[in-house]
Amino acid sequence: MQPYVPQNTPDSQPEQPQEPREPQASQAPQEPQVPQEETTGAFPQNSYPYYGAITPVPPTAPVYPQYPMTPMPPSRPPRKRAIIPLSIGIVLVGFIAMFVAGCAIGANSASNNASQNNGSTGAAPTVAVPASATDLQQNVVNVVHTVQPSVVEVTSQGGQGEAIGSGEILTADGYIVTNDHVVDGFSQFSVNLSSGKSLPAQLIGQDPQDDLAVLKVSASNLQPIAFADSAKVQVGQFAIALGSPLGLQQSATFGIVSALNRSASEAPDGPAGELTGLIQTSAPINPGNSGGALVDLSGKLIGIPTLGATDPNSGGTANGIGFAIPSDRVKFVADQLMKNGHLVSTGQGFLGVSGEDVTPQLAAAYNLPAQSGVLVTGFANDTAGASPAQKAGIQNGDIITAVNGQSVTNNGDLAGALLNLSPGTQVTLTIQRSSGQQQVKVTLGERPTNLQG
Repeated sequence: MQPYVPQNTPDSQPEQPQEPREPQASQAPQEPQVPQEETTGAFPQNSYPYYGAITPVPPTAPVYPQYPMTPMPPSRPPRKRAIIPLSIGIVLVGFIAMFVAGCAIGANSASNNASQNNGSTGAAPTVAVPASATDLQQNVVNVVHTVQPSVVEVTSQGGQGEAIGSGEILTADGYIVTNDHVVDGFSQFSVNLSSGKSLPAQLIGQDPQDDLAVLKVSASNLQPIAFADSAKVQVGQFAIALGSPLGLQQSATFGIVSALNRSASEAPDGPAGELTGLIQTSAPINPGNSGGALVDLSGKLIGIPTLGATDPNSGGTANGIGFAIPSDRVKFVADQLMKNGHLVSTGQGFLGVSGEDVTPQLAAAYNLPAQSGVLVTGFANDTAGASPAQKAGIQNGDIITAVNGQSVTNNGDLAGALLNLSPGTQVTLTIQRSSGQQQVKVTLGERPTNLQG
């Protein structure tokens, strides 16, 4: 992830918003196009099924059954008992009228209430929020408020201009960790605290191959960030990223941990050729987030956002795919930089090979005995001055296909398989040679502190 570079071009003018254009009177409204009925028997796309025309049938006079005509008996004078049904009928009519009137009043009342609730105030219906969702939301708010004082904005200046990144306070007396690419190549640094106070900073130490650096400001009573054990981070857990994306200080974004132990290269622009063990997150990160904080729901640091994936179609940053250096590695490196100004020990096991990813195309072109893996093309020395793989009998042209039974299809898989192994650990490599498959045991050395990639 590149640091944010402010653009100060006085000649450039912001694009003015265009006023909406009125339709011209000469343009007649177009009639909507009616989809033509298909003759294949299938329903037209994006429409309701068509069942054919309906031919109306003209109404006919009702036909009643015919009964024989019987003469009516002669009329008789009304009897008193005939008054009873009449009075009952009058009462029923009264009750019906009262019922109808009541319904009308109730309907009018409901209509008036609805009008008062919706029409007159313009308020839309709302949905009750579950207590669990409210609790989660409040927890995120609390985390952001708690962590913000520990996150700073880093401004770097020099011959190549100005860049903005982020950092975390490590100690109350002013040690701050950030990405090396935020400070590399610059000579002057300043730190903006969450309070708005700006302090000059001194560069204490750099570790290019881990893309980490430490600055120091003269201050006291600062709030250090709390560290989580990144080895316990799980895919799917919530994550919050804080920093200064595009120079917008104290911004927070929300997402999840998408994957673990990712490998990514900063070549050719970044200081680190290959970073391993990265945490992949969906929390949006942008230029300026570099060196910031990726924290869990307890407000503890699980990683430092460093890289954003590139969309091969647009060439820009891919949304929702960012990578962070795990907090365990950050602490391991930062402690050495604060004490010594440079990395004394990497603490990482080292195989000592350089290789090329095997693809079906490469295998076909060179008649290789495997379709995937890492083709050994050279060797690199560890801190003792020798290649552990070469000492164990690995040769140029061998294809590494597994480490301790774990499949290896490319350099990323190989780095991931060796990631958490300490110097002195013995591993079993599965290799393909022209003579067939073999098992080779290798005792890992220690990765040199000055090795790129």
